[in-house]
Amino acid sequence: MQIIFTFDTPFGSFCDALYLPDDHGLTDEQLEAMKQERLANWLAVVNPSPEQIEATRLQQLALDETPTEEV
Repeated sequence: MQIIFTFDTPFGSFCDALYLPDDHGLTDEQLEAMKQERLANWLAVVNPSPEQIEATRLQQLALDETPTEEV
């Protein structure tokens, strides 16, 4: 079973799909929670919080300082 869903956001439309067995047994509330989680994950990528931006910057700095082996 494929459940296609779309949300309109200030950053454009978000469209995704859930792929589940026909006899998945999930409630409408559980399906809606799965959709909301997908939306929240996408929004975190397209509109990261200042904390997420800083964490990414610090990770990149750490990677830049990691010595590499010459081959």
